Amino acid sequence: MTTHPTKLSSVHTAASLAQRRDALLAECALQRLALGVQTRQLLEPLTGGNLRHTLATRFKIPLMVGGAVLGLALVRPRRILPLLRASGALLKHATTAMPVLLALAQRFSKKETPS
Repeated sequence: MTTHPTKLSSVHTAASLAQRRDALLAECALQRLALGVQTRQLLEPLTGGNLRHTLATRFKIPLMVGGAVLGLALVRPRRILPLLRASGALLKHATTAMPVLLALAQRFSKKETPS
């Protein structure tokens, strides 16, 4: 004697299959999250934490200026050499004057205005 599935048993099987599928999808999502966390933890010593962000913010403008100077040097080499000399002299004077300007700024910021 063979048993034939009834309509009720096929509905129950379909519901349990859908529940199993949902459970497997949830488990896969949790495994993906755990894998992402573990990967970040493994790669953190290699990236140095915020080292890349710190270097990117500090070197962004100097890299842009360096790229512009290199571009000008490649396009117009005869005109860029005097500009580089002049900018070097200005930079030298600016680095000499910067401590004096900072001292003056601190002196004026410490004085309180009378109320």
